[in-house]
Amino acid sequence: MTPLLNPRTPAEQLYNEWHIRTRNIIERLFGIWKRRFPVLALGLRLQLDKVMVVIVATAVLHNIVRQNGDEEPSENPNLNLPAPWDEIFNYGNINPLDNADNRNNDNAADRRILINDYFQR
Repeated sequence: MTPLLNPRTPAEQLYNEWHIRTRNIIERLFGIWKRRFPVLALGLRLQLDKVMVVIVATAVLHNIVRQNGDEEPSENPNLNLPAPWDEIFNYGNINPLDNADNRNNDNAADRRILINDYFQR
């Protein structure tokens, strides 16, 4: 889901506002999660079914650590954990633009439902 480029109604403006607020929270969470488990940032070279298990396991462990009140991993400005997107696209012959038009159409319809159902005052 993406924000609307030109929100026209109060509901669309509210949707955009909440989209931005939620996205900031999620991006911070992903940053903490990747610092706690650097393998998530560096990439997993496993079979897809095993990758999903590792991601779920790290999410469970992350939640356990948070429930126990452990500290968040510190931010080290010298530590760079980029996701290897170029390598993944080249290695897997994945075109990041495949079906972009279909995804945008699907997202637009889903976004319209959200705005109409949840952001109308």
